[in-house]
Amino acid sequence: MSAAFQLFAEHGFDNVTVAAIAERAEVGRTTFFRYFGDKQQVLFADDSAEVDRMCSYVRERADLKPGTDLGDALALLREAATASGPTALSPAHSAVLVRLLRESIDLRSRYLLTRQQRALRLAGALTEAGTAENVAVLAAHTAMACDLTAMRLAEGPEAYPARVDEAHGLLRTLGASGG
Repeated sequence: MSAAFQLFAEHGFDNVTVAAIAERAEVGRTTFFRYFGDKQQVLFADDSAEVDRMCSYVRERADLKPGTDLGDALALLREAATASGPTALSPAHSAVLVRLLRESIDLRSRYLLTRQQRALRLAGALTEAGTAENVAVLAAHTAMACDLTAMRLAEGPEAYPARVDEAHGLLRTLGASGG
């Protein structure tokens, strides 16, 4: 995976072939395809394991049972993201990914699909933990919107966590004006 990110950083996504990735990683094309369906999948390969950890955390914290409280469900998802450990990508790889997403509509589409799948899985975990389905679905998609907002606004990968916190903080201001 590191070899692919190095090549993408050096040449851009579209100018890198699977053969070049395999050569840099010192593996054959067959070995590459044993692990990845295509070169796009390299960019999102570890996302599933991260979501598995988050879903497990949500199910283990069933004692919190957000029920019908959207704020509680969002807080549980935020806690799960924090407790599941650092994101799968290093800061350097995250910087490359953000640049590539800005440059390629195809990659943005794939990324949004992975975010949608993540939201569906997290909504399922919340529902299993006792959250009302409508609240679980809205919480998972709202958390996804916070992640996308942070990615768009973060000046670099190191700023991403603070931007996620900022987005969640803005949500807490809904209705706070009393109007």
